[in-house]
Amino acid sequence: MQLVLDILSAVLLLTGGFFVFVGGFGVMRMPEFYTRMHAASLTDTGGAALVLAGLMLQGGLTLITVKLAAIFLFLFLTSPTASYALANAALLSGIKPACRNETGKVFPGDEPAAEKPRRKPASKSVRAGKSASKKRPATKVSAKKPANKTARKKSS
Repeated sequence: MQLVLDILSAVLLLTGGFFVFVGGFGVMRMPEFYTRMHAASLTDTGGAALVLAGLMLQGGLTLITVKLAAIFLFLFLTSPTASYALANAALLSGIKPACRNETGKVFPGDEPAAEKPRRKPASKSVRAGKSASKKRPATKVSAKKPANKTARKKSS
């Protein structure tokens, strides 16, 4: 019976460790903030739950198992809440999620701020105040002279 518990505990510990490793790798490889946060939150809850379950099997029916169960409950309640609060704060601060269609391409106008094309810098002649392109010469605008008041009056 002890051998079965040891094998099951080892499987849970290895699976949890694998989930945490893959989640850490996903955090490094994902393209934007929200997908990184998603990878981190899943491994924070799922990987930790598997590792704690494996440790509880190793601990047996002792006070250690009760403490590990309390840690599991605490992580199970706080990790998703913290992830939601972080995502909500990011959304309110203006970080847009990248919306993609079924082909994987970003919808027009929904590009994240980091992926938007930048404008080319102006050439030296434009920065110096010289025109880089040929423009029409400015035409003189002649202001109409006010009519002489005396010329309007008719002599009586």
